[in-house]
Amino acid sequence: MKNLSFLFFLLLGLPLPAAPSLADELLASFQAKTTKGENVDALIASVANLSATDLRRLSTQIEKIWTSQRDNYLSQVSATAKTLVGKKGDVRLQIRKHRDAFKGVYAKGDDAMKPLLTTVSMPAVDALRKLLEPNPAQLIEAGGEKLQAQRKQVLALAKFRDAAHNAVLFVAHLDSTGPLEAEEKSAAEGISGFERNDLKIITQNRKLAQDRKVPAEEAKGIEECNELRMLVGLNALVLDPKLCDAARDHSTDMAEKGFFAHDSPVPGKKSPWDRAKNFGTSASGENIFMGSSEAHAANMAWFYSPGHHKNMFSPGQRRIGLGCSGNHWTEMFGG
Repeated sequence: MKNLSFLFFLLLGLPLPAAPSLADELLASFQAKTTKGENVDALIASVANLSATDLRRLSTQIEKIWTSQRDNYLSQVSATAKTLVGKKGDVRLQIRKHRDAFKGVYAKGDDAMKPLLTTVSMPAVDALRKLLEPNPAQLIEAGGEKLQAQRKQVLALAKFRDAAHNAVLFVAHLDSTGPLEAEEKSAAEGISGFERNDLKIITQNRKLAQDRKVPAEEAKGIEECNELRMLVGLNALVLDPKLCDAARDHSTDMAEKGFFAHDSPVPGKKSPWDRAKNFGTSASGENIFMGSSEAHAANMAWFYSPGHHKNMFSPGQRRIGLGCSGNHWTEMFGG
């Protein structure tokens, strides 16, 4: 058959069709395998063996299909998110039930409260998170097998795109997956059940933390505390950089001077109110923790400790600062 085709073009004086390049064959094989849901890791790895000419050709071809496939996938994610928004009215009673259970524990005395923080309060928070804060995984699951298969294909194409692009430039710097996952996260956040004003505070806190160079782990801990408050129906707290400085200073004193207490032996820093005043702000409460450099560990320790829990979830709080030094943490609140 190949010989007949050759004679046909030769007799008619036509130029012979170009043989498919290795780039063409690789891309065709990739598309066939991803359509069938087959593993393409070996194909992606083989990109490194292509010539410079084939690499450039492959990279150009991938770009032609990447934008359309990515945008089509993200539009389907957005459409799925909109369908979930329409179902929110069905869960209002559940949200109220879990928030009432949480508030019921909060209203108790410390002794009665302590065991219920594990058996009632945290399960309520977990249930509220599923109802109010769907994550990308839940969103993709809600889209069914079709969206899940589409995501698998787009992620494979993202890896293929990165491999081709980075091989052309001889440096691994393109990351197609990161921005894609960020878009998924944004779609999930867009259908959260949180109050708009609270979400605005979260956004402002992120910018302020960046502008004032608040250490990342401290900013992360503040956002986690706010997420917990928002889940149970409380207001988000505004990040106060001066409270962060005061909190970090107390954590440093505890770490360096070998004490663990709200009352400091350092002159001029005896109480939380003194320490806040030293940094040009005011405080209405303080939590301290020792034992980990991770903010999540501190937040969880405070969550399960009645007195600290009361500070974290006080309706009267308006500002927050968090400061770490080694394994010591101080959390300060302001009204």
